[in-house]
Amino acid sequence: TCVWTFTILYAQDVVGTTPTQAGWWLQASLIIFLVSRFVMTFLLGIIKPTLLLLIMAVFGVVCCAVAMFSWNTVGLVAVVLVSASLSLMFPTIYGVSLQGLGEDAKFGAAGLVMAILGGAIVPMVHAAVMDAVGPAMGYVVPGICLALVAAYAVFDLTHSRPAVGSAPAEQ
Repeated sequence: TCVWTFTILYAQDVVGTTPTQAGWWLQASLIIFLVSRFVMTFLLGIIKPTLLLLIMAVFGVVCCAVAMFSWNTVGLVAVVLVSASLSLMFPTIYGVSLQGLGEDAKFGAAGLVMAILGGAIVPMVHAAVMDAVGPAMGYVVPGICLALVAAYAVFDLTHSRPAVGSAPAEQ
């Protein structure tokens, strides 16, 4: 939500595009999201979902860092490319985090749906940071969010849990 909400602002205020050009950059990011969703769905059949989640979250963090420090078209391209990493995030986090919950899956799913509330709150934080330090440096907010996703992926990759459909281990 943060990235798409502020793509036009970044394009106009950091790079100096016209409003029309800024709109095209936003459209490019949405097309990249769409195409990447199909590519990521294909890759999920080849690469372990949590590993792909880690790779794309790190890619997103790198894109945010480039956007913060390259105040030109390179930074704008990085903002647009964050959409590629976002295409994988929610469905993969949802599936991975519910794996092995058994009867608690309904409760876990409800919690994950409530986590979407962050999409309403974090853009306000992003805007406040942008007001304080500028539009480019405001991309630290989605960068931190993507770093947290990467940390979750690392945690999931390094901790074992019961396979889907298996009984819990005896105590």
